[in-house]
Amino acid sequence: MPLSQRSLVSPARMLLAALSLVMVSGCASYPSGSSQQEAQYVLNNDPATLLQDERLNDFLTKAPAGAIMNVTSSPWGDNVEVVADAAYLAASGRECRKLRVVEAGTNAAGAALVCKTPNGWVNQRVVAQTSQGRN
Repeated sequence: MPLSQRSLVSPARMLLAALSLVMVSGCASYPSGSSQQEAQYVLNNDPATLLQDERLNDFLTKAPAGAIMNVTSSPWGDNVEVVADAAYLAASGRECRKLRVVEAGTNAAGAALVCKTPNGWVNQRVVAQTSQGRN
């Protein structure tokens, strides 16, 4: 290889090596989990209403999937049976749970959605709902 071509190839290799090193060091310096901030939920005009019943809030926090609680007064009506689905992490970054709400003395069930906030659980608007009976 002539000397003029070698003089061009060497700086190009050095540049590629330096860029590769910068890319690798950038990935390696990503902050660890302890220094990351917790995801914050921000949604303007959020119509969610805070659940006022402490027993219901406690149930939603601790209950496993399929757990049932009878509630005398709730946002979904009086004397209803609340069946909690498993908690999941929503796109908003909040922990949420789908609920099945069964009216007392009937087999009719409706859907509800609740999400956890620093102040307790809030009742969210259900976007899509399918008809379902009591299982």
